[in-house]
Amino acid sequence: MISELTGGAQRLSLGAYTLDPNAQAFVNGNRLFQRHALIVGSTGSGKSWTTARLLEQIAELDSANAIVFDMHGEYASMAGDGFVHLRVAGPSDIEAGKGLNDGVLHLPYCLMSYEALVSMFVDRSDQNAPNQAMIMSRTVVDAKTGFLKAGGHVEVLANFTIDSPVPFRMETVLGELNRLNAEMVPGAKAGTEKQGDFHGKLSRLIQRLEGKRTDRRLGFLFPASGVADSYDWLDRAVELLLGGRAAKGGHGGVKIIDFSEVPSDILPLIVGMVARMAFHVQQWSTQGLRHPVALFCDEAHLYIPQDPTSGAAENAIATFERIAKEGRKYGVGLVVISQRPAEVNRTVASQCNNLIAMRLTNGDDQAVVRRLLPDSLGGFDDLLPVLDTGEALVVGDAILLPTRIRIAKPINEPLSGTIQFWDRWADPAAAATLDKAVESWRRQALVK
Repeated sequence: MISELTGGAQRLSLGAYTLDPNAQAFVNGNRLFQRHALIVGSTGSGKSWTTARLLEQIAELDSANAIVFDMHGEYASMAGDGFVHLRVAGPSDIEAGKGLNDGVLHLPYCLMSYEALVSMFVDRSDQNAPNQAMIMSRTVVDAKTGFLKAGGHVEVLANFTIDSPVPFRMETVLGELNRLNAEMVPGAKAGTEKQGDFHGKLSRLIQRLEGKRTDRRLGFLFPASGVADSYDWLDRAVELLLGGRAAKGGHGGVKIIDFSEVPSDILPLIVGMVARMAFHVQQWSTQGLRHPVALFCDEAHLYIPQDPTSGAAENAIATFERIAKEGRKYGVGLVVISQRPAEVNRTVASQCNNLIAMRLTNGDDQAVVRRLLPDSLGGFDDLLPVLDTGEALVVGDAILLPTRIRIAKPINEPLSGTIQFWDRWADPAAAATLDKAVESWRRQALVK
């Protein structure tokens, strides 16, 4: 697939030119990922097909390194030595005690930044929210300090902050919060007591913490003791997520993470946590020794929205905006994929200097693409609503001239094919296994 021509190591094939089906269409692989890319198109236009085409060629490279945020399990069909499939732990995985060795990813609360912890556990509408945020900061720092001292990691204590990825026990934090919430202190008169400064002001915070901790849907955030609370767990998780194919003996350069079991209300927070982990590992790697990684953000409008409606979404946006602006310096590339570009954060989209636009019928979505196109292209954007399935307009730094390309069929098609309604309805043997579907719904795990 990689061209043997001069400079071919930098070029990857998308397919063939629409005007000349016999001419293969290449783009520059360095520039495509260095300067970020945006893949857009209406449902059924071929976005997943295009993404699969890119992923297959990346996976063939000897030191491939990419992470795919798969929202619906579409890329579970990608097969070969270059791929590894992971999933965020669901209730059934937690019940079975599965972990990294099983391809099951826990994302413990200790990886969350201070802003993420506050957005998840502090109710901003509470009049005591500022006090709660301040006390939470203090108790988390104390809990992390206690962990480091108990484990003999005193060298970390000198410079670590609340955002440092250091494990800590939530039970310790809750214990201190409960103590402060019920604290009585000596009164003005001898032998009398009065309520402490935070007496009764932390109740909502404690209730939210307890509620989240016991929510089975969030088991991946609060893993059982011994699953993801050791000092070296993060080393193993980072090696799994950010280790290139060469570092893994030729296996798993493209990591596909299935987020389908993550509740939608905290999906931005969790995806942002993984992206933040990747960015910070690259940022703190030695200059000149960084191994570049590309983040494929499928269904990006779900967690990098233009109009955030929660603190979780705002936190994710801040992470991805920083990657979009600074990622190139640290070897982090973004590939933003969406069927609704009008709903994707404008700052992130504007930093994508490569555009692969497939059929778009919505006027707002077309307007976003038009703003990203050079003024010199004239009526090039008029093709957007009439492109065939699998056809794309490719514009940007990775290609010499704006081009209309028919994307080649990937070897492993993603699991996003449209169901043939009329044919299925006409098939006398077609039947749905509704009983298994209901049982899967109850168990929150697929029953086969």
